Amino acid sequence: MKAASQTLQRFDAARGTWARVFRIFFALVPTPAVRAIRKAVQIGPIEELVIVGRRSGHDRRVLIVLAQVGSLWYVGHANGHSANWVRNLIAAGRARVITRAGATTVRAVLLGPGEERDIAIREHTNQQKALPTRLLYRAARTYITSAGAFFRLEPETEK
Repeated sequence: MKAASQTLQRFDAARGTWARVFRIFFALVPTPAVRAIRKAVQIGPIEELVIVGRRSGHDRRVLIVLAQVGSLWYVGHANGHSANWVRNLIAAGRARVITRAGATTVRAVLLGPGEERDIAIREHTNQQKALPTRLLYRAARTYITSAGAFFRLEPETEK
């Protein structure tokens, strides 16, 4: 019986209304246009994350909101483990963040429930610059808190 209830919870999280809303929303984002605009002007905290694919071993590039709290960097996805880049980051454990200032290799720490994760979610929402995105994240706060995957990115030091 335990396996059935776990399957039901996974099904609900993966197929709920907010999960569908975010899948559609992110599918509609014109990534090539955002990437081109980002090169021309600073459009908020949108940066590029380069992660090695868990199956292919090839670099995968994704635009993310890089939320900064003091000297700490946070990234996340509302649909959590449903996002391929999240699964790739968990598998790789590290990535490169490409900002206008240059590239930084980071170690990714998946945040479990607690105060730091709550702060990461709040700041990720607050630092969304596009009004529709910010409103969407605020409306879906409960869903994001339960289903989202958020990471602290720690710069790797040369050894």
